[in-house]
Amino acid sequence: MGLFRTVASTLILAIFIYVSHQLTRFTDLTWMGTSAIVAFLAMLFSMVIGTFLFFWKEKNLDHKPWRDFFLNGSLMVMAYINFLVSFVILRDVFAFAENMIATKPLIENLYSSQATAALLTLPVALLVLGNIVVQAGPRLKKVTLAFKNLPTDLEGLRIVHITDLHISPSLPVSFVSKLVGRVREMNPDVIVFTGDILDSFSEKHQEEFKILGGLQAKHGIYYVPGNHEYYWDVNRGLQSFRDMGFKVLLNETAEIHKGSASLQIAGIPDPAAGHFGQPGPDFKAVQSQLKPDSFKILLSHQPSLAKHSEKIGIDLQLSGHTHGGQFFPWNWLIVFFEKYAKGLYRIGNLQLYVNQGTGYWGPRLRLGTYCELTEIVLRKG
Repeated sequence: MGLFRTVASTLILAIFIYVSHQLTRFTDLTWMGTSAIVAFLAMLFSMVIGTFLFFWKEKNLDHKPWRDFFLNGSLMVMAYINFLVSFVILRDVFAFAENMIATKPLIENLYSSQATAALLTLPVALLVLGNIVVQAGPRLKKVTLAFKNLPTDLEGLRIVHITDLHISPSLPVSFVSKLVGRVREMNPDVIVFTGDILDSFSEKHQEEFKILGGLQAKHGIYYVPGNHEYYWDVNRGLQSFRDMGFKVLLNETAEIHKGSASLQIAGIPDPAAGHFGQPGPDFKAVQSQLKPDSFKILLSHQPSLAKHSEKIGIDLQLSGHTHGGQFFPWNWLIVFFEKYAKGLYRIGNLQLYVNQGTGYWGPRLRLGTYCELTEIVLRKG
C-alpha cells in the first residue's frame, strides 16, 4: 500500500511539472505571471495529494459540512486538472503537427499569454456545465428489446435498471430522493440494481437507505454488488440492502411467474470479491439453476463478463461499471479500456445492455454523458 501511495504521488508530481512547464516555458509572461501560475498549480496539486492522504486514512465518513465541502472541493479540483491537462496535451500535439509544416506565427499564437489564459479558464466553464448536467438529475432512457423466444405473457414487461449510483459523502441526499421519486412515478414491473450503488460505509448513509426503501415494483427488486461495495465492509452493506427488501443475488437466481411464463433473474458478484476473500462470479453455479423453458436475465456489474453469460444461455445481461467515461476526455477514451462501453450489444444469442451510470463517481459532473435511469421494455419479435 505504501508503494502505491508513492507511485501515485510521483505521478501527480510528474503531471504538475509537465503542465507548469508547458504553460509557462514558451509563453510571453513576466516573471510575476509565471510565478503566479506555478503557485496556483502547486496549490491545486497539493490539494489533490493532501486529499488522497487524508481520506485514505480517514474512516469516519459520516456527513459533516466541513468534510463534505473539503471532499467535494478536492474532487472538483481533480476535474479541473483533468481538463487542463487534456487541453495542454491537445495544444502540444496540435503545435507539433503545425511545426511539421512550418507555420511559426500560428505556433506563437498557441503559446501566447492569451492562449495560456484561455487554457486556465476554459476548464471552469466545463465544470459549471458538467455540474448543471448532474443537477438536472437522472435522465430517463427508454429501451425496447425484442427477443424471438420471449414468452407471450412477458410481452411489455418493464424493467427499471439502476447502476453506479455511488452513495457517498459526495452524492447529495437530494439526488437519491429525486431518483426514487421518478422511479415511483414509473410504477415498474421489476427494478434491478447492477452494483456500485454504495460507495461508503452503510451505517453512515441511513437516510439514503430509508429513501431507497420507498421503492416498489410489482415483481420485486433485485441487486448485485459492484467492485466499490467491496471496499467498504461488503457484508454489512449487503445486509442493509436485504433489510430494505432487496433480493441480493450472489451466484443465485430468482424466478418470477407471470401467467404461464417463467422469468429467471440471475445475479453474480463482481470479480473484485476475490480480493476480499469473498466468493466471485460462478457461472457454473448459475447455470445449474437455470430452467430450459424460462426467459433468462443476468445482472452483472461488469459488462466484460458477457461472453460467459452467452455460453450458459442467458438471453439478456444488464450491466454498468463504465459510466460511459463520465466526462471529457474519458467519454471518448473509454472504448480503449472497455469493449462494451455503453448502450446495446449483441453477443451471439445474448443481448447486453450497459447503463452509463445513474449517479457519478468522484467529481460532481458529467460532460458528454448523463446520469442514466433506464427503462427496458421486453417485446417478442
